[in-house]
Formats: sequence, structure tokens, C-alpha cells
Amino acid sequence: MSATVIHTVVSAGSTNPAKLKPVQTVFGQVYPGAEVQGISVPSGVREQPIGVEETTLGAINRARAALAGVPGAVFGAGLEGGVRFDGHGCWLFGVVAVVNGARLELGRTAELRLPEQVAERLRAGEELGPVMDTLTGERNIKQKAGTVGFLTGGLLTRSDVWRMALTLSLAPFMHPQLYPEP
Repeated sequence: MSATVIHTVVSAGSTNPAKLKPVQTVFGQVYPGAEVQGISVPSGVREQPIGVEETTLGAINRARAALAGVPGAVFGAGLEGGVRFDGHGCWLFGVVAVVNGARLELGRTAELRLPEQVAERLRAGEELGPVMDTLTGERNIKQKAGTVGFLTGGLLTRSDVWRMALTLSLAPFMHPQLYPEP
């Protein structure tokens, strides 16, 4: 479904190509001609967010700061990667926040269990990107296929999982009659 909008400016709270690409793709499909601008904004949370609550807060903070940071922006999008621990291991996931005026919508990626050697370093306070750079021998993996791309042998990339979560978060904007604003 495409919404008819003459000109939609979307401010994404990141300059990371692996996050900008899905924002451009999804908003371009929903709002043809959408202009996406990446802007570096703080998340207000740790470099490596732990748990759903902290990761969600980081995504919301990025979306709101992105919207406020680009004059004329109609939407602000924040994408925040996090990890959570439970009795079965350490799980990588992401949260997407999209804001438009007073409306805030959220989406989540699928989760991927991380290897225990990675989980140990995350428990010790390290950030996933540099840990994976060391493990893979690549440089700045988080701006490429990401941990997801490496661990799935390229079957999925970081952009793929962000695209799905972003698409899910836009459903209420695409069908406002079914999702009354709070």
C-alpha cells in the first residue's frame, strides 16, 4: 500500500549505511519520492544497550532527536541494536522507533543467539561491533552485513532485519483508521 504524499522528508537518527539503506527502501516504498536524511544523534543509552527497555529507549531517543534535528522532517526514525541475556544465552535484536508529531510506533527485529565467546565479552561491558570485528577479522562489520550477515553466512544481513522491523512499525501509519492515535 502506498500513501499519496507530495514530499515526505524522513530524518533517520544514524549515518550508518546498514541503517540508512532500510529506511530509504521502506519509506521509499510506502511514500514514493520520500527523501531520507541521515543525522548523527545521541541514543542517550550505553554504547551497547542491554535489555529490551534500554534498547527501546535508545531507539525512541534517536527518533525524536532525528525529527527535531532536520527542519521540515515529517518522520523521525531511530534504529537501536541491543542484546539481552536469559537462561538460553545472549540474544541480538534491534528496536525501531518512528515518530510523526505526537504518534510514536515501535517495531522489533527477529533475534539471533550469539556465540558464548561473544556473550562473555558483552557481559564484561564491550560493544558488539568491535567484538565482532576481532572475531571476524573484518573492519567495521556493523556498517556492512553486520553480525547477522556473518553468522547467517550472508543469508540475512543487518539491513534485512532492520527493514522488517521498520516495515512493521509503519503499519499504523499506513492504516490510521485501524490504529487510532493515543
